[in-house]
Order: sequence, then structure tokens, then C-alpha cells
Amino acid sequence: DNLEVYLGLDVGSLSTNLVLIDRDKNVIARRYLMTEGRPIDAVRRGLSEIGNEVGDRVKVVGVGTTGSGRYLTGDFVGADIIKNEITAQATAAIDIDPTVDTIFEIGGQDSKYISLSNKTVIDFEMNKACAAGTGSFLQEQAEKLKINIEQEFGDKALSAKCPVGCGERCTVFMESDLVSHQRRGAKTDDLVAGLAYSIVSNYLTKVVGDRKIGDNIFFQGGVAWNRGVVAAFEKMTGKKITVPPHHDITGAIGAAILAMETDISRGTKFRGFDLSEREYSISTFTCDECDNQCEIRKVELANEKPLYYGSRCEKYDVKKKSKAITTPDYFKIRQQYLLKRYIDIDPKNLNRGRIGFPRILHFFEHYPFWRTLFESLGFKVINSDLSNQEIVKSALEKFSAETCFPIKLAYGHIENLISKDVDYIFLPSLTRFTEGDSPEEGSSICVYVQSISSSISAQFDFANLGIKFIGLPIHLQQHSMLMYKQMRLLSKVLHVSDHDMKSAVDKGFVAYSLFRNNLLRTGREFLDSLQEGEKCLVIVSRPYNGFDRRLSLDIPRKIRRMGIKAIHIDYLALDIHSDDLSSMYWLYGRKILSAANIIRRHPNLYAVYLTSFGCGPDSFITHFFRRSMSGKPYLQLELDEHSADAGMITRLEAFLDSLRFYKYEPPITDYSPLKHRSQANDKIIYIPKMCDHAYVVRASFERCGVKAVVMDEPDEQSLIYGKKFTSGKECFPCVVTTGDMIRQINSKDFDSDRAVFFMPGADGPCRFGQYSQLHRVILDELGYKNIPIYSPSSETSYGDFDLQKTGFRRLAWKGAVFVDCLIKALLTTRAYETEKGQAEKVYKKYLKRIEQIIINGQSIQELAAEAGESFSRIPVQQIQKPVIGLVGEIYLRNNKYSNNFLIEKLEALGCEVRLAVFTEWVNYTTLTYRLDSINYRRIKGVIGSIIQAFIQNRDEHKITKRFARHFPIDDELPIEKIIRNAQPYLPVEVRGEAALSIGKAIDFVGQGASGIVNCMPFNCMPGTVVSSLSAKIAEDLGGVPWLNISYEGLQDTGEETKLEAFVDQARSNYHLQNKVSIM
Repeated sequence: DNLEVYLGLDVGSLSTNLVLIDRDKNVIARRYLMTEGRPIDAVRRGLSEIGNEVGDRVKVVGVGTTGSGRYLTGDFVGADIIKNEITAQATAAIDIDPTVDTIFEIGGQDSKYISLSNKTVIDFEMNKACAAGTGSFLQEQAEKLKINIEQEFGDKALSAKCPVGCGERCTVFMESDLVSHQRRGAKTDDLVAGLAYSIVSNYLTKVVGDRKIGDNIFFQGGVAWNRGVVAAFEKMTGKKITVPPHHDITGAIGAAILAMETDISRGTKFRGFDLSEREYSISTFTCDECDNQCEIRKVELANEKPLYYGSRCEKYDVKKKSKAITTPDYFKIRQQYLLKRYIDIDPKNLNRGRIGFPRILHFFEHYPFWRTLFESLGFKVINSDLSNQEIVKSALEKFSAETCFPIKLAYGHIENLISKDVDYIFLPSLTRFTEGDSPEEGSSICVYVQSISSSISAQFDFANLGIKFIGLPIHLQQHSMLMYKQMRLLSKVLHVSDHDMKSAVDKGFVAYSLFRNNLLRTGREFLDSLQEGEKCLVIVSRPYNGFDRRLSLDIPRKIRRMGIKAIHIDYLALDIHSDDLSSMYWLYGRKILSAANIIRRHPNLYAVYLTSFGCGPDSFITHFFRRSMSGKPYLQLELDEHSADAGMITRLEAFLDSLRFYKYEPPITDYSPLKHRSQANDKIIYIPKMCDHAYVVRASFERCGVKAVVMDEPDEQSLIYGKKFTSGKECFPCVVTTGDMIRQINSKDFDSDRAVFFMPGADGPCRFGQYSQLHRVILDELGYKNIPIYSPSSETSYGDFDLQKTGFRRLAWKGAVFVDCLIKALLTTRAYETEKGQAEKVYKKYLKRIEQIIINGQSIQELAAEAGESFSRIPVQQIQKPVIGLVGEIYLRNNKYSNNFLIEKLEALGCEVRLAVFTEWVNYTTLTYRLDSINYRRIKGVIGSIIQAFIQNRDEHKITKRFARHFPIDDELPIEKIIRNAQPYLPVEVRGEAALSIGKAIDFVGQGASGIVNCMPFNCMPGTVVSSLSAKIAEDLGGVPWLNISYEGLQDTGEETKLEAFVDQARSNYHLQNKVSIM
């Protein structure tokens, strides 16, 4: 009798793998073939070769397919089971070694991480669009280096003496770094080793992230044959890596094993090896059933039903036998609730004008409110079209800043509305949204959403288009005097009375309440209908991510077609004002974390978290969400304009597979912050060294009787530790300060029982205020729950430092003003000193002196006079240089390590640099506290902030004037005027550093600066906002050269070129400004 075998096929975009195994799971025959964009031809070839090899000696009794082409292939060959790649790879690994707990899989175009426990998948991740951590990138670079990827790469990598750094970003940057190193004469061995390390670094950072890496690690996929990459994995993880037999076809083996485990009592559907000989034809056509306009490929076999692939919605691709779903489509129901007219309006009366409302962002939450308001006033509301390919294309052509996809998409929707003959386009700057009579805490909206109106108005010339753009700042809150005040501005724009506007606002809130009540009622009914043991997926997202079918890739309906019920968190009764959310100031952050608490405790509910690539708040919220879920499995999907349906389906299927073996257990305890109660005088406060102002903070603590230490300057070790314990998506300063803390913990003689880490806080909307919360999570997970984090601007859990009575804040303020004076004098002098190092010497002398002055309680004003006189005695050249104004994120512009010594580089290129002062931020927080106190009628806050500002200004004036008597330094523009400078571009209601950077840049140019550098962390939200507005600002300032430059701890081989080109522009501008030749 012929040997009974099982056929497994793994069809990917780069390779197609086939395997035959017997009942003992021995490999009988195998093929690893290139797909070359023709999956059917690759499958036919594989079947032909295997059929010729063993076809007459075996009987195929079961067939399984996996890979991105699994459905097409399954239909084509007659598969008995079709499974996702995660499940297939895990199945093969478990069969080889049941104790395996981690799988690294890197193929030609994709890569996967799989975590297992007790032979069950408990977590997984796949790479996104980037190919930098995959085999195709290695192959391409090996060809450019003229080495054989299979025979030479591994040996050369292992022979390297000094591997180059190629970073861990996308292929473009990594390839650019490689070319740069090559031009500088790096040896081929070192280049190859650098590539191996970059592949591994990219994989660990972008795919694994902060997920758990076990001790029994399998490395699977085609890249596992590369000994250089294996060695790099072992070096970077510090763990043994096992490359299993047939590592390159484990996906196909897993598919074959799954076919073996499938009940095929009625016989296999396999069409036979001779399928390779049957004629087939492929044709293409465009599907016109929606705006995506997908190109569909049609495969026809004689006397068979045609096969299709290529559609985004899987109308043709996926032919799964899903369970019949009789329950309602809750996403469709919510859309009906959203678009419902909640008041009786005669359309004939809507004749006062046409208001265009883009179907973006808060449209998906507040449309009932705004539609009711405008229709009550007699305006017709015109919505933009549903997101489609034309809108996406238009958006990406119009806007290039590195924001999240929902923000980019806004530009396409505005273009769409312009074509609809509207009189107005309404896109308010929504700064806060407070439901009912709730407090304003925890109601902040993200920076990008707050500033979208400003960015849109800078990109479109609405005046020439004959359209009135309405982008007023609004805090949406019922019965709020602030909102009624803001809406009076809208009354003037629309030429309606304040009385009518107030009436319309009240009607709008009634409509919104009805909308919300409908959702909550339907949600209660849904939860009550769930049967014991029934699993339901809850989409955890902002409304626009969950209900825009293009942004969400229609994931809710994909889940429904898989036979699983799905609802959105909007249907849940969320408690966004619980005590454990007090430190979360983003409204949607509170909603997401409140939903996590509900999902964790409900036996039927499992989360699918939809986030956008580049979402600033989610880079922190996802950490807190994971902690809140307390081990209950959930799926996180990151979406952007490049996301594809196939990858999302794979992830969903793998997640549902993993849930089959999960048994819900109620959480034993909830997370709650640890309260620290011990004697303050026994503690040591460790202060991160953002800049030299840290020393006066330390001295102020010491003066108040608290021992404090300034941690060492960040270094490479800080970065290694920081990246190891963060996801890499957070702000770069957060990554660095995380590393500083862990470096300190690992230092000699560190006593965790006495230690306290100092990390200032904020109340949003920037991510800075969440640093301390993430640090808390990381320290807890590392076992250091006993180490408090002191965040003085918030209600800290560590309350033993009663610094208000000791005058700590004022001491630190005076010291900071003095250090600002020192830095101004240093930068002004160092650029012109005749003997290099003199300015630095004087600077360091008085930096040390100010510490002792503060600790001893002596006069800072006297020291300021002495320091000014010392700087005045330094000999300088009598020449002029172009002045560069340096603005941007406060940590990056001040921290030398993090900004790659930017100031020194600009000085080396022949410039004088003027740096935005540290104390600017303190003055700004005092101002915003006063404005908020006025807006929310907190009389005590108004009085307190006025007194505080008076004292700050008086102290600053005294110290600065004593310094300036001996050494001229520029006066600082009052903070109110800095913000006023920014107002043509950004409303004062949009809080954070963006307004400061814009306002100070304008001030610098007014003082004669020849160029502006906006320095920021990579993906910094305020920095990106400034970047998106910078072209308009620079143009309004007469075409001043403006450089936006970001940092993330990677060596940018193109930085030098950028700076040189910018300085050349600044020199030319200086020449035009002064009509003189310059050196």
C-alpha cells in the first residue's frame, strides 16, 4: 500500500513552501520555491516536482494551507484546513519541542514573534509594513555588497572585528547608513555584521517590543540559516537560540500537522498532484461596488468555479464557511444612531447656508450635537464622503508631516468638502470634552486633534476658494459658561444672535444625550443576551478609528464574518472618573482604561485594541492597558495608510485560535498604586540630568533638608536600558530617563529602600505628564515597587516631602534663572572667544558656586553680578556671526547627549546659538494655570497664580539685571507676548510647547536671528505641529531658513549634511539682513 501522507503548503509573497509528512510526522518530501508574484505557478511547480519525486509511492489523505496566499491556494489545491501563519508556525514548533516558549520567525517579507505557555499561544506580533527586519532586505544589501547571501554572509559576519551601526529604522535609513559607512572605508565583514545586528535590533524593537522573551527560543523562517543573524540574536538577548530542523518550512509543516489533526472522515478534497498539468487562466477586472476600486484577479480552471483574489473587503478572496450570525450588526446600529436626526426639522427651512462637516475625528462622537445645533439655526449640514481611496490619495498628497493616519486623512476630507459647493467648512479646535457636569480633569484631547484646525488653515487658501473656514477653539461642556462664551464667537461668524445660539447649544446637548442613551441601552441589552461561555470581541478604540471603515480596515465586520459577535467600547457604561484614572488626563485614555477594567472582569468579553501608527497618547496608554488587563489575552492592531487586509485577518484568526484554549479566571486583585510611607529625611532623591538646571534643583532639595543626587549624564547604557524596557514608540526623553533610572538601580551601592526618583509631571495634552506613570509601571514590573517616584506637579503617592513650607519652589526658580543667565553668557562668549575653553571654564566655576550659594542660603544676586563680571573679562573676537535661534522640546534642546551635541555642531559651523530658556516653561505653566482658573472660575487659583507670577517676575528681574550690569544679555520677552506671537498660527487654548516654540522663534527672528532650528524627539506631537506650520511661519517671517530636526538615539549619517546646508542658508540670509560679508 502507498504511504499515507499529509500535504502542507505555506504560500507567502516571497516564497512558497510545500512538504509531505507521514503519520509519524517525518518529512517525506519538501520544496522551498520563490513565489515571484505568481503564487499559483509556484504551487503548480511544487506539486509537479514533489509528484514526480514520490507521487507514485504516497497517498495524500489531508491537505493544509497557510501563509498570506492560504485562501487562494486552499481553493486551488483542495485544502481540508486553512490556517493562519501564527498557528501553523506554533504547531510545528510545539511538535518538535513541547517546552518551547518563544518563537522568532523571520521570512522574506514578514516576521513574527510568538509566545507560548503549556503548548498554547498566549501572545504574538507580526511586523507592520516595514521590511527592514526581514530576509528580502538582507538579500538586497548582500547583492549590493557583492557577497553570496547563503555561502558568505554568515562567515563574514562572524569574522567582523568592529560591526558598523545601521540603526533600527526603516530600510531607507538603514540602507543610507550602510552606504555612508561604506564610503568611509568600513570593511565588508564589519558592514555585514552591522546588517545582522540591525536586522535583529529592528526585530526586537519593532516586532517583539516590550513583550516577554522566554528561555527556550526557536528561530524559524528562511533567515534562520544565517549564522550571523543567529549569533546577533544570542548576543543581544543573552540567551541560547535554537534553529530547529527544516526551519525554513516550519509553516508548511505546521499546516500539514493541522491537516493530520483535522477530521477528514469523508476523505480529502485534494485535487491531486496532476493539478500542475491542468490548464488555467488568469484575468483581471476592477470591482466597482465601492470607492476602493480594487483590482480583482480571476483564476479559472476547466469545469471548476472561478477563484478570486485581490479585494480589500474579501468579497472574492475569502471563502470561509463562517457560522451564521443572527445578532444585529452593532457597528451599523451605532452609525444609524450617529446620523439620526434627533429634533424635528423641516428641510425647507435649512436655507441660511451650507456648512461642510468633514467626516473625521470628533465627527464620529459629536455629530448629533453639531448637526442639531446648525439645523436649529437654519443651516444645512453637508458631510464629506465616506473615506475612500480618492480621499486617502488626496490626503497623502496634501500633507506630509509624520502624524497618525487619522490626522493625515483630514486633509483629504477637506478637499472633498471643497468640491461640494459649501459656504462654510466647520472644523473646531476641540481642546476638551467634558460629559455632563463632570470636572474638567481628564477631559483633554490629544495635541494633533487640538491643532488640526490650525494645520488645515495653513495648508488651504480658503479665502480664494470663497469658503469661510471655522476653526474656533472649543471646550465642549454642557452648562459651561466658558463654552457659551466661546460659542458667542461662532454666533458672530454665522451672523446669528447669542440667544439663538444658546438655544441651539442646549438642543445640541439634548440630541447628544439621546445618542449616548441609545448606545448605553443597546449595550446593556447586548451584554444581557450573552450566553455562558460565549466569547465576544470588544473593539477598543477612539470612535474615528473604530467606525471609519477605511481607517479600521472594516475589522468589526471581518470579525462578524468569522462568526464572532463584536461591539465597541461606546456601548459600555464607562466610569471615567474612578480614582485609579486620576493621573490620566486624556479623555480617550480614560475611556480605554475604564473599558479595560470592564473587559477584564467580564467572562465573555475580549479586547481588540485598534491603534494608529504614530499615535502619541497610545504609546503610553497601551502600557497601562496591558497592566489593567492583568494577563487576560487581548489583540492589539496597529493601523496606518499602508495596512493590508491579509495581515489583519491573520492576526484575528490567530487570536481567536488562542482563545479556544483560554479559560477565564476572575482577577484576584486589581492594580492600585503602592503608597509609600517612610521618613523623608532617610531618603535620597535621584534627579535625571536633563540639563545643568538639575544641579540647582538638587541644591534646593538639600537646602530644604532632603538629600538629593543628580544622576550622570545620559549615555549609551541609558539608551540600551531605556529601549529594552520601553516599546520605542514613546517620546525619546522618556526612553532616556527610563534608562537613566535603571542604570542608577544597577550602579554600585544603590540602596532601593532609600531611593526616590524625581520626575516632574504635567496635566497634558503633551505626553510628558505620563512619563512618571510609565516609569512606575516599569519599576513595578522589574520588582522595584518599593522605589517611589516623586512628581511634584501632581498628587503624588509619596507625600512625605512637605516642600511648600520650605520655599523649595522659589529657591529652585531663582537658581534656574541664574543658570539661564550663565547659559546665555556661555553661548554668547564661546562663539567669539580668542582662547578656546575660557567661557566653558567660567561657566563651570559658577555652576558649582550656585549650588553652594543655594545650600548656604546666600545671595544669588551678588553671585550673578560676580559671574557677569567674570564673563565680561573673557577676550573675544570683534566679528559678527549668523545667529541661530534654537527652539523645540525642552529636554531635547537642552540635553547634549540626546540632541547629538547640536549646539556645539552649529558653533563649529561658524554660528552663534541662542537657546530658548528653561524658565520659559515655568512661566508658561503659571500663565496657563491663571487662564484655566479664570475659565473655570477658580478664584483661589486666579489670585494664587497672579501672586506667583509677580514673585517669579520680580526674582527674575533682580537676578538678570545684576548679571546684565556687567555682561549684556538679552531680556526675555514676557510669556504673554511669546504666546501672543504664536496666536496667528495656534490658539492660546491649544496648550503645550508648540505655542512656545512658535512664539519664541518669532521673537528670535525679531532680535536678528538668521535661522531657526526646531529640535524635537522623533514623533513628538507638539514638535510635529510646529513642523507642519513652519513653512507658513517662515514665509511670513520673510523666508527665514528653518530646520526641523528630530532625534531618537540613532546616528543619523545625514545630519551633518542637513546642518551644513541649513547654515549655508542662514549665512546667505545674514548677508541679506546686514549687507555685509561674513566669515
